[in-house]
This record gives sequence, C-alpha cells and structure tokens, in this order.
Amino acid sequence: MNKNSSLGLAITSVGDLLLNKTITRNQENKAIKSIDLVVPNYQRPYKWTAKNVIQLLDDIIEAKNCNKETYRVGTLILHYDNEKSVYNIVDGQQRTITFSLLLKSFLNNSVESEEIDFLNQTLSDNTYNSHNIPKNFRTLQRRIENIEEREREELFEYIKKNCEFIVVITENISEAFQFFDSQNARGKKLYPHDLLKAYHLREIHDLEVEETEKIVKGWEDLNQKELSTLFSDYLY
Repeated sequence: MNKNSSLGLAITSVGDLLLNKTITRNQENKAIKSIDLVVPNYQRPYKWTAKNVIQLLDDIIEAKNCNKETYRVGTLILHYDNEKSVYNIVDGQQRTITFSLLLKSFLNNSVESEEIDFLNQTLSDNTYNSHNIPKNFRTLQRRIENIEEREREELFEYIKKNCEFIVVITENISEAFQFFDSQNARGKKLYPHDLLKAYHLREIHDLEVEETEKIVKGWEDLNQKELSTLFSDYLY
C-alpha cells in the first residue's frame, strides 16, 4: 500500500489471496505479502445460497470456455488494522467466503495439501453462517466431483490464476466505510439499517466477543423488511 495515499488500489488473483495470503500487485506493481483476512464482527451474516454459488461457478466456467484471460469477480474493500496487523473485510466478504469454499472443494478432490487459513477463523454465531457455509461447501463439492478430472484440474488453475479481485485498502476505517457507501450507492442497494448496524458495531471496543455476538444476533433476528419500511417511511 502506498503510504502517501489514504486509499491504496491493487489487483489480486484468487489463488494468491486465499492460498498464498498475498495481494498480487499494488499500484507500484509490487506484491503485498502476509495478508491475514478477517471478517469483523460488524459484518452481515453469510447469506449466499446454493443457487448463488452454483451460478458463480457456472459464470466462471463460461468465462473459461470463452477464453477470457482475466475474469474480474468483484471489489474487496479492506481496512488494515495496524494494531493487530490484519486486514478487515469491509466489503466483499460474501464472495471471499464463497471462493474459499470453492477452492477448498477443489483441494478436497486433489492430492494437493494446501490450506485456506481464512476459513479457520471463528465467525459470528448465527443461523445463516452455521447453515449456509457447510451447505454451500457440500453443494460445490458435489458439483466438482462430477467434472471430468482433466477439466477439473484446468478449471482449478483458471480460478486460482485468472479470477481476480480489485482491492481497495485503507488504514482509515471511516474512509473505508465512506468508500463502501459510495460503491453500494451505485451498485446493489444496501439497506440503510445495514449500514447503521455496521457503523454502530465497529465502534464497540470494550465488550467481550460473546456479548458482541449477542448484539449481532439480536439485530439479525429482527424482521429486516419491517426495518427497511421503518427507515423508508420515517427517514427517507
């Protein structure tokens, strides 16, 4: 990351990021190593379904069959925490988890012994995380098992080397959220109450992990449509 700039831009292949813990190249065309990705407790639960992950895999297969040299899979917004030396995912955690599950599915069907450290962290205890993550992994694994071995190996290499994230890195958490807001204003709409929850939870510093998880669970258990209507009717 360019220390003279508040926002650092980079590009990384999926394999470098999740298998080698490296961002492929920054603005100075240099690799950034020792990337410890963390899903912070203010993040939303993992809500991708089996249909979503299969659609992503089908899109990748189509890109490979069309000989796309590079397949851009989205933007990651990372906040670098100097105190802990970790990179908190402000935006892009759904796809990062999905690609981790996808790579793990390939590794379980090969002789390679690479590990995905990102999947070893403890996520917030909620029904979405506990249900969707193992279900999506099993779905991907079954799909990959049905691909002919040579084609499977080629697809694995394509995902590792040709699928790329655009990465935005900042050491300023407020700036990370500001960029996150502006990105979502132009793309898939995020509910205002999602942003409110994230802003509040990221300010919690003196609570135990268990207490923070209770707060997150309580928020997620609320009727999301009713919250959306409340914000729309009374604030917008």
